[in-house]
Amino acid sequence: MKTTATLLCLSALSSMATAATEFSINVYEGPTECDDENKVKVGDSLSMHYTGTIDESSETGEKGMQFDSSRDRGNTFDFKIGQGMVIKGWDEGLIGVCKGAKATLVIPPDMGYGAQGAGDAIPGGATLNFDVEVVEISDKDPEQPNLFEMLDEDGDGKLSKPEIEAFFVNQGGTMPDGLWEDEDKDKDGFVSWEEFTGPKGASPPAHDEL
Repeated sequence: MKTTATLLCLSALSSMATAATEFSINVYEGPTECDDENKVKVGDSLSMHYTGTIDESSETGEKGMQFDSSRDRGNTFDFKIGQGMVIKGWDEGLIGVCKGAKATLVIPPDMGYGAQGAGDAIPGGATLNFDVEVVEISDKDPEQPNLFEMLDEDGDGKLSKPEIEAFFVNQGGTMPDGLWEDEDKDKDGFVSWEEFTGPKGASPPAHDEL
């Protein structure tokens, strides 16, 4: 099973909207007020702990089932907020939360993984519950997985439709409708590094010219 740390970073590729329901956040431990330096804002690099479950209000999935936890692995999940690197519920819902705070996020499908879901663990239309902790806030860019390089199985510096489809099959699902059309902007039958909207690093990966 892919960890949610990976799935959160693939939201640009896997999220599909469903009917909107209500998002909520509840800080249950730690500071609720803090100075700007210790408050999450767009562009900050965060180190987070989380435990993700299917929320009791979810219309799909097994209510209360845990699908992943960074705490079980003993490593924080590090990412830059407000850049589309994670699901909308995290990208928008964590803004304003203080360093050291522990909070519960209830994330409806339109702010999570939508109608597509995320493999077998998170079915389409699921409302999610994340118990999170803001461990650290910094202005340093966290190291992100280079999804483009991971998907480029033949190393030719561009993504074919079968390569992207294979990723979703490995996740236990199928490629969302319209995704290929959105990514292949110049309609040449491939997705270039410039076109790709997922995590991809600062520069195109090196590859051998044929």
